[in-house]
Amino acid sequence: MIRKAYSFLARCTCSSSECDVDALSVFFDSKRPATEFDFFDELERSLRENETLPDCIVVISDTNHTESLIGHWTSSTQNRQTFLDRGLNKGVPFVKEVIFVSWSPTDGLSQDAHDEDGHTSTIQLPLKDLVAQGLAALVRSNPVVQVAPAGHVFKHPSRTVNKLFIQARELATSEAELAFLGRCLTLTSPELVASSLARVFIDTMGVYSIVREALAFAESSARIDSYHSYGRLADLSPPTEPYVVVISASTSGGMAKTLCNEQGFEADRLVTLIDSSRVDRSGKVLVALDEIDPSYGKHLTDGSETQIELFGEHFTSKAKPPRAVTLGVPHTPKALGVFLKHFGIGGLGELNAHCTTRRATRLMMLDGSVVGRNSQLLTWLNAEIDWYVGSAVNHIICANDAGSRALADHAAGRLHNTKDCKQRPSVTCYDYLGPTTLESARGVLVVQAVAGDGGLLREISRDLREFLKSNVPRHFLIGVGMPQTAETWLRLRQFLIKNASEREYGFSCWLELPVGADGTANAWHTFNNLATNAQIETPTVGGVAADIVDASVDLAAELVKNAFNSFLPTSSGASLSLSDGFVFFGKTFDGRSLDEISTSTTFATVAGVLQAARELSNPVNQLRSSGYESVVLSPENFLRYNDNLLQACILRAAHPSELDYSSSPDLSRLMKEFLLKVFERHAHPYGAASLEFAAALATGRLRLSADDSRELQARSLQKLAAAPSALIGFLCLMGSMGR
Repeated sequence: MIRKAYSFLARCTCSSSECDVDALSVFFDSKRPATEFDFFDELERSLRENETLPDCIVVISDTNHTESLIGHWTSSTQNRQTFLDRGLNKGVPFVKEVIFVSWSPTDGLSQDAHDEDGHTSTIQLPLKDLVAQGLAALVRSNPVVQVAPAGHVFKHPSRTVNKLFIQARELATSEAELAFLGRCLTLTSPELVASSLARVFIDTMGVYSIVREALAFAESSARIDSYHSYGRLADLSPPTEPYVVVISASTSGGMAKTLCNEQGFEADRLVTLIDSSRVDRSGKVLVALDEIDPSYGKHLTDGSETQIELFGEHFTSKAKPPRAVTLGVPHTPKALGVFLKHFGIGGLGELNAHCTTRRATRLMMLDGSVVGRNSQLLTWLNAEIDWYVGSAVNHIICANDAGSRALADHAAGRLHNTKDCKQRPSVTCYDYLGPTTLESARGVLVVQAVAGDGGLLREISRDLREFLKSNVPRHFLIGVGMPQTAETWLRLRQFLIKNASEREYGFSCWLELPVGADGTANAWHTFNNLATNAQIETPTVGGVAADIVDASVDLAAELVKNAFNSFLPTSSGASLSLSDGFVFFGKTFDGRSLDEISTSTTFATVAGVLQAARELSNPVNQLRSSGYESVVLSPENFLRYNDNLLQACILRAAHPSELDYSSSPDLSRLMKEFLLKVFERHAHPYGAASLEFAAALATGRLRLSADDSRELQARSLQKLAAAPSALIGFLCLMGSMGR
């Protein structure tokens, strides 16, 4: 369904209360009038996509369309009440107001003074700041800024050399985003809405749609002319009739300076859609990257980099083969040794286990009760409370699991004994937290034994913002963090500590181990989809009898369904195994039986190593692709880590792009030769992971070039097709996921 709205979350300061407000802003494109159903559907969808409940909803549209939307809101009592109920949490209205904002080309943005019942709105928002955050959200969510890969720089048509390449045409990827962007442009450059405007110059046709949208909003008939970047720049001169010059993007402001200082154009009539900064610029800037993310200005060059010359707006990373990375000791996560020492045996549950507190499965789940009674963690907790947790804390909130409750009880006892508290701090599970729970709170400690990306901590933080004043101290304490990436953990920390007061809230974590993606799109779900599709439509493969194909595909599908909590077995039906000497285990398990080490521990180790490789600071060994360089896992990894269980872990923990050898003839050929041997020796230890490799090929997680894939399939089936087997089934399914 094509969306008729663009939504984003903005944090602003209310001018009347001077409190921070989270405003979920929903912009409706007036070119696609919204029915009552469309209106409430977009509001509910935007609210669902938000991680926490906002303080208010801001509905933005053109003046005439806003009146229509207000009509939908006021006339549909049932839909309005249903939506407002979604903004309740434990009986408390977290979403306090729905605010309507009109957008006029001449008057700009204006907030309705009253709500639908005639009451004066208590929340007064800085509307220009709000839409500026909407622009920033577009930059973050769309492929607008590309950073040159390590050892490379971009050479722009202006001859400027730096690490950034900006594509303004990627700012908007939908009609609603385009409409929002066009209106923002008129705010920055009011000259675009002047009735006398006759001509608009643009430097590339890539931004034509943005400028046309702005002019349509202003009901202007001005002509748009493109001077094709620096190709015809020297021929430009200011026309006699009113004009505006729109520059798509800049990293140095050079084009605007040239037009202003050398060719006589007025600075007030120059506007750059995206620039690296507003400082020392001629004309206006719609989006300044250093205001969105300061790191854009911190990419240093020393003149020794290879130059990537840009022609127009196009460049492709397929211009050179991918860089291959071999995993080694430098990719060891800092916290891995401690994690394995304390939780490597008996700490992790089976793969894709059901979460006890939520109706979902987790790929990797650390037992919170084991964490909660860990002696070293408790020693750290004592010191953390002594040094960093304030004596004002008299309430502790914990996640609703045994480990978190144990840590919270220990923290309460420590606070009572060492902070001279007259009363022991009360401990409340989050499920029982309500509006009256914290009426006497002078300070709050939030405890969770094991956290992923921190969704529950965000919920608790949002509730505390509703139930407590911002000047009440609070501290968030986590035993073990297993986020997807270090960046998501940093974002969580920033979310939890920032507030409207002058001080930051506390944040502590004993152990942090990023382990990569843990969503519903992991390899296990992909394999299940393959098995389901295979039973609906059996493939036809030349050279293999139809009855053998049918029987083999059924065997493969059955194996997949029985292996949701583990890996596919060997061709003989035995479980995959591990031998001594895995470098990333170090000496942690010396003297212990390998049977004590669960497959989930091995998988978590490999997943952590891969994530550390993606986040490695050394660009030479970093496993991260950019817009102009693809990076893959070297086939050498499957020879270096040749235990069948390790091979399976790498195949499942890696991103599909990291196993895509289709654009490199050399790497594809190496993988083909390796896989031919694996499939040929499937009954021997060398090929024990053959089913995992074949399933990865069948799902497209592992890719070779088209010619190598066909040759691999044909040669392997020629040797194996005498009798039905699961291996034949997976090989017959190669390419089926793309049909």
